[in-house]
Amino acid sequence: MAGPAEGAAVPAREARGAAPVTPVPTGTPAVIDLVAAARTYPGPPPVHALRPTDLTVRRAEYIAVVGPSGSGKSTLLNVIGLVDRPTGGHYRLDGIDTGALPEADRTALRGHRIGLVFQAFHLLPYRTATENVMLAQVYLGTPRARRRTDAVDALLAVGLGHRLDALPSAMSGGERQRVAIARALVNRPSLLLCDEPTGNLDSASAGRVMNTLDALNDTGITLVVITHDPAVAARARRTITIRDGQLTEDSGQLRVGSPA
Repeated sequence: MAGPAEGAAVPAREARGAAPVTPVPTGTPAVIDLVAAARTYPGPPPVHALRPTDLTVRRAEYIAVVGPSGSGKSTLLNVIGLVDRPTGGHYRLDGIDTGALPEADRTALRGHRIGLVFQAFHLLPYRTATENVMLAQVYLGTPRARRRTDAVDALLAVGLGHRLDALPSAMSGGERQRVAIARALVNRPSLLLCDEPTGNLDSASAGRVMNTLDALNDTGITLVVITHDPAVAARARRTITIRDGQLTEDSGQLRVGSPA
C-alpha cells in the first residue's frame, strides 16, 4: 500500500507539477453501479429520499457528492455503504447484486469491500493509533500475526509512521482523521466512502487530510466524498449534486431516471 513518506505532508494534486488529471477510461470496471436505484420511506405521505437514478463509479474514480441539508446525501451514503437497501432498482458493488444478498452476506461484503470515514473520528481513546487500526481487522477474522503489520502499513500510507504508538488524546484533529482513514484502508477495500471527512477540522488540518485523499486516489483507490464544502468538492474528478433526492451532474456522465 503506497503512500506519503513518514511524517510528511502530502502535496496537493495541483501543486505537484503533474499533468491535468485525465478521466478514468469508460472500459474500467465499475465499483458502484446503481440502476434506477431509489429509496422511499413509508408515510403517510411517503418520502422519496432518493429518486430513481442510474450512477456508475469506476475503479480509481474520485467523486464528490454535494447538496444542502436534507437533500438526500445521507440516504445515498447509506445505500452505497450497504447500510440501507434500495426500495426500488438495483445496486451492484464490484459486479455483485447486493439486493439479492441476505443481511449477513451484505455485512460481510461491506466489511471487505467498503472503507467508511466519518466526520467524527470514532477512535477508542485508550488505544494507540496502531491498535485502533488493528480493531478493524478483528471483525473480519484477519489472523493475529498479520494485524499489526497491516495496520502499520496502513498508517504509513497516510503519513503517520511517526505516530504508531500515539494515543488519540496526543494527536491533532487531522492526525486522528488520518488514523480513521488508515482504519478504513487496512482491509484493502474496493471503495473508500467519506462522509464530511473535514467537518470537524480547522482549515490547515482539512487541507492535510484532503491531500492524503488525493494521494490515495493517485494510487488507484476509488473515492466517494460526501460534503457540503465547495473547496473539498473541487478536489474531486467529478462532482454530483443531490437536491430533493434527485442527482445531477453537468458532465452528462450521470443518467437520472424519472421521479418516483
